[in-house]
Order: sequence, then C-alpha cells, then structure tokens
Amino acid sequence: HGFRPNEPWHCSLEERAADAFRVMRPALETHAKGGVSEGAPFGLLAHGVGGQLMALVAQRMRRELALEPLVVFANDGPAPNCRTLSEPGYELLCRDVHDFYRRFQPDTMRQYERTGPGTKGAEQLLQKWSRGLRLFEEHARRCQAREEPVYHRFRCDLHLLIAKTTQDFDSMIDRAPPELRQEYELRRAVTASPPESGLNWTSEMLREGWGPWTEEDFHVHEVPTDHMTIKNSKLMQDIVFRELAGFCGMDYEG
Repeated sequence: HGFRPNEPWHCSLEERAADAFRVMRPALETHAKGGVSEGAPFGLLAHGVGGQLMALVAQRMRRELALEPLVVFANDGPAPNCRTLSEPGYELLCRDVHDFYRRFQPDTMRQYERTGPGTKGAEQLLQKWSRGLRLFEEHARRCQAREEPVYHRFRCDLHLLIAKTTQDFDSMIDRAPPELRQEYELRRAVTASPPESGLNWTSEMLREGWGPWTEEDFHVHEVPTDHMTIKNSKLMQDIVFRELAGFCGMDYEG
C-alpha cells in the first residue's frame, strides 16, 4: 500500500505498473537478450489484488524485453478482470469512504478511530486503503469493458493458491457472535461476491477468473490458512519452492 508518502498518488493502476516496471527493469534486463544472465529462469508471485499489477508488469516485460516467466503464482487474489465491489459498494467508496469502510472493513475503521479522526496518521491510514482499492477496482472494471478482458495470457503454468480458512467463513458465520454476524450482513451488500457471501472473492470467482490467463496448465491449491497469513505461510512457501525446485531437477524437503 505504499512506503513513499511524500509522492503524489498514481491516477491509475496502469500508471502504478509503469512505475513498478521502471524500478524492476534493470534487474529484468539482466535476463533479456544480451544481459549477463540471458535466458536465466525466473517466476512471478503476487498476493491478493497484486495479481492485477503482476499481469500489467508481465505485459510490459513481453512487449519491451521479450521476457516470459517460467511460472506464475497468484496468491489468494482475483484475476485482473474480476471486480471486488458491487455497484452500490463502488458508488459508496467514491461517495463516502467512512461509511464504506464501516461496512467493508470495520477493523480498519476501528483502527482509524483509535488513531484519532482528523489526525495525520488516521487520515493517511484511510487514504492508503481507499485510494489503493479504487485503483484496483477501476482497473478491473476497465478490463471487463474491453472487447478482450483477458489482455495478457501467460506462456507458462499458472498456480492459484486459495486461502481455505477464509473461504470457509461463509459457512461459519451463522455460529459467530451477533455483532460479527451484523457486520458481515452489511459487508455482503458492498462486495461483488454472490448475495449469500460476504467474501471479497469466492473460490469460484478465483478459479473461473484466473483460468483463462494462461496458455499452459492451470493449477489450484487450497491452503488451510487465511488471506492475511498466507502471505508468509510456510504452507505457501512449500508449494512455491517445491515447484521451483522441480524446474531445477531438485528435490525440495521443506
């Protein structure tokens, strides 16, 4: 969500991807023709909505450097043409950030209120979440409006990792405390998942979304952890490193 607070916000995800590609380019050029590591394999991994950024960067890599990753991992996040918010949810995000986050991410609003509404820290917290979400949501909507929403197909295997504990939350909510059930009910109205779900993205949305983004094999892994923990989970690392080791003809023991 950004560690450069003194710089202006990007106006689009495409602008952010151009920034990311500019920073990554010197390292990528070593893999390209004439580079010191020409032809050396590499993989790409993105967490959550970062998969949208990954696809844009990969598109630039192919177009400008003729580079392709050996393998791609989408770590519990949607394909670039998969929306996170419903129409009412997106409209509320644009109109009233405070009301939106009370529904979509109440923990963030509790943190905002503890930090102190109106203070620099509190306002930066809310801005980084809301501005970032709008970048990704608006990119997904632009993708869906394209004649070809899948604008980049990877020429390698694509692995989708799904955080199973988060997916199970829909079936467990009826046993949750009343205040949590009430928050979840409000959340259902602002997400693009089916009406009975309060998840950002259901397993079906993730699977159906990412499948068309590769010309090679599509693999799905259900990982018994939640969306936040999977970022650094050894379970995730084992899947990734085992796949990479296999390409190198090595055994991975974990």
